[in-house]
Amino acid sequence: MTNGLARSSVRFRPASFVGTLVALLLGAAVVVACGVLLQTGLTARLEPTRYADAPVVVAAEQAVKIQRKVADDTETQEQATPERARTDAALVGRLTALPGVAAARPDTAFPLPAGDRAPALTGRGFAALGIAGPGDRLVEGRAPGANEVVLDADTAHAAHLAPGASITLTAPGGTADYRVSGLAAAQQAGPTAWFADATADRLSGHPGRIDAVAVQPRPGVTPAALAAQVRQAVGGDARTYTGDDRGAVEHPALGEARSTLMAVGGTFGGYATMTAIFVVMSTVALATGQRAREFALLRAIGATPRQIRRTIAAEAVLVAPLAAALGVLPGLALARWWFGQLVERGAVPADVRLDVGPLPMLVAVLACTLAALTAGFLAARRPSRMRAAQALGEAAVA
Repeated sequence: MTNGLARSSVRFRPASFVGTLVALLLGAAVVVACGVLLQTGLTARLEPTRYADAPVVVAAEQAVKIQRKVADDTETQEQATPERARTDAALVGRLTALPGVAAARPDTAFPLPAGDRAPALTGRGFAALGIAGPGDRLVEGRAPGANEVVLDADTAHAAHLAPGASITLTAPGGTADYRVSGLAAAQQAGPTAWFADATADRLSGHPGRIDAVAVQPRPGVTPAALAAQVRQAVGGDARTYTGDDRGAVEHPALGEARSTLMAVGGTFGGYATMTAIFVVMSTVALATGQRAREFALLRAIGATPRQIRRTIAAEAVLVAPLAAALGVLPGLALARWWFGQLVERGAVPADVRLDVGPLPMLVAVLACTLAALTAGFLAARRPSRMRAAQALGEAAVA
C-alpha cells in the first residue's frame, strides 16, 4: 500500500514534487562538478617530455608537510611549494660515482628576458644538453667558454645570429655580452641558451643549487636497479622519481594545481553538498506541510504512523534517483567550465586533462537519495505522530 500511495502521489500531483526535483537536480549537479574536480586533483599526471629518456630523476621534494595541533591531536597536511624546490649540486658527483650510472646530468633553468636581438630565452648549463634525448645535441660550433653561449638553431636563425656573433643577455645573476660559440638542435621547450656550467651556476640566481639530476643507466642495468642505487645514495637529501612521477619534476606547477583542484573539489564540494542536503530537507518538509489534509485523511481512515512515514519517505526516494540522473549532465558541464576557467587563469597547466569517471556520478546519486530519504523520514515525524482526530482538526484550521 505504501509504495502504491507514493507512486500515485508523484503521478497525479507532480506539482508538489517540482521543488524537490529541482533542489535534488541542482544538488546533484554541484556534487558531480566538485567530485570531478576532486578526482582530477587526485589523479592528475603529466607525462615527462624532457626527462622521457632519463629513467631516473633526482630532485628535491616539491611539497612541504605542515603539522597543526587540533585539540589534543596533531594533523599533518602536505602542501605544494609555491616555487620550485632545488637540491644541492654536490649530488651530481655522488651519483656519477655509482656503479650502475652511465651519466648524471645536472639540470637548471632560469629566465632570460627578451633583448634587442633575441626573444625571451631559458638559460641552462651546457651539461644539461643531451637530457632531452639523442637529438638534443650540438649541431654547429663548440661548447661555450666563460663568456660564451650556445643558442638553439631556430632562435639563432630567427635573430640572424651565427657562431662568432655577439649578443647581450640579462639573467638573474646579471647582464653581460656573450659570444655565440655554437648552435644546438631546436628545442621542443622553446628558445634556449646554454652557458658554461660555472657561468650558468652564477647567472641562475641560486648558486650551488640545481633543479634536478637526470640519471642514465649503464648497459644491462634495469631502471628498477638504477633507482634502488640512486635512492640509497641520495638518502634523505632528495627524492628519486621514476615513471610518470618524473612529469611532476618537469612541471613543478602540477603540484600546486593538484592542491588547488583538491581544495576546490573537496572543501567547496563538502560545503555545497551539505547546503544541498539542507535545501532538499527544507523542500521536502515544505511539500509535506502543504499536504497536511491528505495525511489527516489517511490517519482518519486507519493509516498507521509507520505507513505515513514510509509513504513520505518513499515519495522522496522515488524522485531522488531521477533528479540525480538529470543533474549529471549539467554537473559535467559545470565541471568542464570550472576546469576551463582554472586553466585559463593559469591555476592548472594546460596539459592536464579533466578526469571524468563514474565515481562522482554514483556519489551524487547516492548522496541525493540518502538526503531525500532522510528528509522524508524527518518531515514525516509530525504527521505520523498525530492522532486521527487531531490531524483532521489541524487540517481544518489550516
